[in-house]
Amino acid sequence: MSSFFLGGDNLFLGIDIGDSSLKMVELKKKNRRIYLSNYAFSENVSEINFTKVEDANYLARALNKIRADAGITAKKVTASLPTFAVFSSIININNVDKRGLTEAVNAEAKKVIPLPLDEMTLDWKIIPDADGKISTKGNAQVFLTGSPKKLVRKYIDIFKAAKLELASLETETFSLVRSLVGDDKSTVMIVEIGATSTDLFIVKESIPVLNRSLAVCASTITRALAEKLGLTYAQAEQFKFDLSMTLAADTNEKLPQLLIKTLEPIAMEMEYMLDFFQSQNKGNVEKVILSGGGALLLNLADYLSKRLNLRVVIGDPWNRVRYPEELRPVLSEVGPRLAVAIGLAMREID
Repeated sequence: MSSFFLGGDNLFLGIDIGDSSLKMVELKKKNRRIYLSNYAFSENVSEINFTKVEDANYLARALNKIRADAGITAKKVTASLPTFAVFSSIININNVDKRGLTEAVNAEAKKVIPLPLDEMTLDWKIIPDADGKISTKGNAQVFLTGSPKKLVRKYIDIFKAAKLELASLETETFSLVRSLVGDDKSTVMIVEIGATSTDLFIVKESIPVLNRSLAVCASTITRALAEKLGLTYAQAEQFKFDLSMTLAADTNEKLPQLLIKTLEPIAMEMEYMLDFFQSQNKGNVEKVILSGGGALLLNLADYLSKRLNLRVVIGDPWNRVRYPEELRPVLSEVGPRLAVAIGLAMREID
């Protein structure tokens, strides 16, 4: 398939380092359009937790092996910081002009961040008001994120050892918003069902205003199938894939009760967040976007849509990316897994 991919200059590489996976997407900008140049990923390496590996040289070798095997040539990288490691909060700033904004944000950050500020790297952006305007005078709401400097230094060391230029770091949340929501200003919920956790957040005006994280995830489903059917983990993974294909072939087929029971904590959390948001903000979430490998459990979107009485779709992170039509089937299958990496690659383009 490499003959379909674009090479040359003006390349942008996003790398998503997950607990048990390494994923990367290389995009190319040409005439104000975004094209797929290349992609690669390594998943289900259960004996390795990449986010906990402290050996920068080991991770650098792993990254470079995947790049080399796929023929990825871009050296300028945007990488993700794991959601669980990054603190985020919405703070209120009162009666402050633009010159005093940084000092005011730092003062409020001390009240909400549980670690000393000298151990954190802070980032923040002003949330637009109801009219979509950004105020730098008077009162304002600010979306604040804080990343441990130790974690940031770890990533800098990894990419230095890999001889790659680290252009920027950002949380997975913002990458997902960029690839799955884009310029859409409607209020949506994104549910990222990953291998080791499920992250849920409500996005309003492209800002994540409410977020939660659950331990129930794609591997929870696999373990439940393995226990119920007496299979190994690998066999249960294959069975889950085969089941998804069967459900896809018969759209009237419902999710089996075992899966419904296993996914119940996710459905309940979604209901709670939707109700809480509506009660606090006097507004409604217009749709739910599923992402991550767990989103590919087909008919899950249909089940949740009926359960929540709300439109639920599987996110398409390739929506703004051009690629050969003959690649559509495979890219549709891997898209939810690569949504973070796609959003990361888009950061420098945007």
